[in-house]
Amino acid sequence: MRILLTGSTGFVGSYILDSLEGRYELILPVRNKEKLKKEIPNATITSFKEPLSDIVIKYQPDIVINTLGILIENKNITFEKVHVEYVRQLVEGSVKSSVKKFIHISALGADKNSKSRYAKTKAEAEEIIISSGLNYLILRPSIILGKGQKLFDDLRKLSLIAPFLFAPKGKVQPVHINDVVDIVLKGIENGLNNEIIELCGNRIVSYKELFQFALGYIGRKRPVFEMPLSVLQIMVPFMQILPEPPVTQDQIYLLEKDNVCTGKLKTQKDILGSVRNPFKF
Repeated sequence: MRILLTGSTGFVGSYILDSLEGRYELILPVRNKEKLKKEIPNATITSFKEPLSDIVIKYQPDIVINTLGILIENKNITFEKVHVEYVRQLVEGSVKSSVKKFIHISALGADKNSKSRYAKTKAEAEEIIISSGLNYLILRPSIILGKGQKLFDDLRKLSLIAPFLFAPKGKVQPVHINDVVDIVLKGIENGLNNEIIELCGNRIVSYKELFQFALGYIGRKRPVFEMPLSVLQIMVPFMQILPEPPVTQDQIYLLEKDNVCTGKLKTQKDILGSVRNPFKF
């Protein structure tokens, strides 16, 4: 079986890649081959170039797995570009190539009516996939925890310059990276056709608790104070001056809703029978 995997050098994509290598013939479009830290058996490494539909048509995969996504934009990389246009191109190529399944990493809270462009574009991508006629599996994870999660690096940097940290008020339901990978594998091997699945762990925690866990994981001791969104909102314009702002206006919109499973859709527990502890890895 031939599988095209996008985002193979990213956090989620690299874990999926590890689970697939040696088992399937892989097509890996990448911008920087140096980020692939090892030789991948049975893999074709190709340049990540638009239109992405041409890559799909050229290599004729049986399955496309898309893990592309961003949390913060810059001048050249926008939510619309990564979440919508890239998906549109991949879907176009998949339809023309009669791809058997399109597996897509979306996000919990994807909502076309959201004030957040992140959530809105995630929902737009889902609509493109669903309306394409392709056999699909869409995964909506809460924050994914595992070695390599960017949150750990962000808090490490902040803790070097800040004597204490602020966490936004709100709730989140983290999911273990291996649960995400296992559901992708189930989608490849055992069906899960035309389904949207929410991915959450077994604990709902505050962002303060999440930050405290992350600081403990990286070995930093810093007090964490919970901050209401109304106060955080006042600070956003000043944070935008920084090269890497710790919070953006779009993230404020996201934080207005707790990032927890809705109970309206299947979760990984319905498929796997159990849920890993996302705070142990």
